[in-house]
Formats: sequence, C-alpha cells, structure tokens
Amino acid sequence: MAQVVLTFFIAYGIVVGGSITGGIGAFLTEKMPLWYTAELAKQLKIWGLVGALGGTFDSFMQIEKIFDGQLSPVLRQLILIFAAFMGAHIGSLSIEWLVQAKK
Repeated sequence: MAQVVLTFFIAYGIVVGGSITGGIGAFLTEKMPLWYTAELAKQLKIWGLVGALGGTFDSFMQIEKIFDGQLSPVLRQLILIFAAFMGAHIGSLSIEWLVQAKK
C-alpha cells in the first residue's frame, strides 16, 4: 500500500512541480505564465506516469508473467500503473483549477 501512495504522489509531484516551475520560466521570459502552466500540465502527464513507474518499462514487462500463470505480480503492477495515472491526472486537474483553465 505504501508503494501505491508513493507512486501516486511522485506522478502528482512531477506534473505539478514541472508545470509551476515552467510557469515561472514563462513569466521570466515574458510569455503568458498561466496559459503556459496549463499547457505544461497536459504535456507532463505522460512523464509523470513514466517517472513514477521508475522511468523504464519494467512495469510493463511484469505483465508478461501472466503467461506463466503468475497473477499476483501482474495485479500489483496494474495497481501501480493505475495509481501513477491517477496521480498525473489529478495533478493536471489541480493545475487547471489553479489557473482556472478551460478545456
């Protein structure tokens, strides 16, 4: 359970932290910081997912174990993938709420 929570917040932190930092960079370069922050949040969702899963596709290699009849590692990896996806998505929604961006 601890790994699921950690995975969620890593993905969340990548999206939120990267978006806010990018927004500061946009402000310093005299671009529209709120628009740029919202766009970065959308673009960083996939990187939040990959970063939270360890930066490699080892998680997806675990799914191959289903052919060996091992369901426990597969279920665990699917839960971690779902937690990372939810963290990245909620991070993106948080940024949209923060900058009041419309979809």
